[in-house]
Amino acid sequence: MRPVRETCGSIRFRRPARSVARLTQGGGGRSLLLLLLLLCGGCGSWDSEFGPFGEVTSPGRDRGLNGLGLHRKLWEQAGARCSTPQRLSPKLDDVDVIVLVGQGYAPPGKMARDWLEDWLAEETGRTVIYFGRDFNAEVYYREKTLGMESDADRRRAAEDLAGVLSTELKQRVFDLSESTFCGWFYLDTTAPRRAYTDFKGPWADALNDQPGEWSVGVTLHPPEPSRWQSQLPSWLGKKTNGTASPPLVQQAGQSDAVTQRSQWTVRELDSQDAWDAEFEDVAVDTVLLSGEDDRPLVYTLSGEEYAGSQIVIVANGAPMLNGSMVEPLQQRIAEKIVTQCLPAQRVALLAYDRAGLLISDAPEQDPRGLGLEMLTVWPLSAITMPAALFGILLCTALLPILGRPQVLRRRSVSDFGMHVEAIGKMLNATRDQRYSEQTIREYFRKVRGEAPPEWLEAEPRGAGRGAPKASANNNSPEPPARSP
Repeated sequence: MRPVRETCGSIRFRRPARSVARLTQGGGGRSLLLLLLLLCGGCGSWDSEFGPFGEVTSPGRDRGLNGLGLHRKLWEQAGARCSTPQRLSPKLDDVDVIVLVGQGYAPPGKMARDWLEDWLAEETGRTVIYFGRDFNAEVYYREKTLGMESDADRRRAAEDLAGVLSTELKQRVFDLSESTFCGWFYLDTTAPRRAYTDFKGPWADALNDQPGEWSVGVTLHPPEPSRWQSQLPSWLGKKTNGTASPPLVQQAGQSDAVTQRSQWTVRELDSQDAWDAEFEDVAVDTVLLSGEDDRPLVYTLSGEEYAGSQIVIVANGAPMLNGSMVEPLQQRIAEKIVTQCLPAQRVALLAYDRAGLLISDAPEQDPRGLGLEMLTVWPLSAITMPAALFGILLCTALLPILGRPQVLRRRSVSDFGMHVEAIGKMLNATRDQRYSEQTIREYFRKVRGEAPPEWLEAEPRGAGRGAPKASANNNSPEPPARSP
């Protein structure tokens, strides 16, 4: 089915043809949805490994249900170049949009939020996008495919789904024990989960006719002091300075280190004074999309310090993750989010885990530009790593046991002993003792100018060729034994 292009604002996105939309509304919708999900998730429909949440680097961003590969492609279709930095650093000065991908439920820490607000204030037209962790595409996938399983496999599928839900609940309770305020929004953990199909707000007209739903549990409310300042968490009592909780910022090294870590904790605001101070000069919010019960789903924040720039808060990752963007509704919301941030030339997808965000005063180095280290980065690593392993095995197989091969030392051709041995072998081959002795006597007389040895001057012991000579003097030494 060839996709067609539809214009959304100032950019054009690829969207499914209308025939696909009609299929999803009819009886073939489930089959098409299953096919798309299998393409995203792999061959095994109930594989226990679905990949970590919030993958922004290859290959996990494209293969995993919880990856952001499709979201990145939307930016690329809009003409933006995407990068995946590892920290907040001066390298982001030439970036127009920063997408914060929290792999846990914890939002950015205070130092990270201050850094991002300063970054927004440096230049107009910049955007920071943050979406909540409340949505998991693996849960969405399992819920949608549960009814497609056979009777024999349905029980196991339900058990796997319950296990994923239990893990998600444990992580949420560990990271967010109760509702609290976080500068950019109020984290409401008590809101009931609800799936929205009807919406309100400036974006609602383009979304209400789209098939699909948006499930929201933990809610990110805009920072409204009149509504949330009185909702004190359990660890705050009457107005007092209190005692400090674990440090918000964990520095790497000494106090003059250039790299710091901003880690959020649920007790970030550890006193009444800190709580009240956080509600002073809060940003002005503009709700772009809300549910039919006025629950905010997408809104922007703008402050006096960063006028001309904005912070976009999204309820959760349903319109950002691969597994859920198979729904036309989520595709349309994702396009709206991208359009809200245009024009944008460079986009940074910055993922962080429970340990928090790293902040550095020095520009971050690009791992793809570190000489031969680029061979260790996908996709070249898929070739270089096996090739390196094969080379090691080949060298090991060809390596001799006693070390490297060496050339034996050759004897010098000027060694006189070699000539003597050669002449001796030639004389021995004649099998004629008298001829041999005569040749040696001539050598002593003509070459060396000396008298032959006494054993050579003795008369032969018998007549005939090869007969040995008798010694002329009994005191003379006998000649050396000859070979027969």
